[in-house]
Amino acid sequence: MRKLVLSAACISLLLMSCNESSKGNWNEEDKGKARKDIMEGMNSGDESNVFSMKAKNKLCDCAIEKIEKHYDNFIQANSDKDGLSNVIEPCMKFLLEDLME
Repeated sequence: MRKLVLSAACISLLLMSCNESSKGNWNEEDKGKARKDIMEGMNSGDESNVFSMKAKNKLCDCAIEKIEKHYDNFIQANSDKDGLSNVIEPCMKFLLEDLME
């Protein structure tokens, strides 16, 4: 019985750890939070309707990919506002391309 309880505890810990984000491998919850935060940022100002939804989604996809490679999780990324801007700067090209079309 003791082995069974120990085995169940080990399996539970393994399953819980599989759902945690790590650098280069964020879970869907952290990716969703990042996407929501980025989209809200792009839709908050007067210029929110200047860019197409296609360009916003491209920027979002690019930014999440770069952020995920640089930070362990959404909380860490969200707490580094200055550094975060530098990480996603290359993704701004999608908005510039959209303006040029």
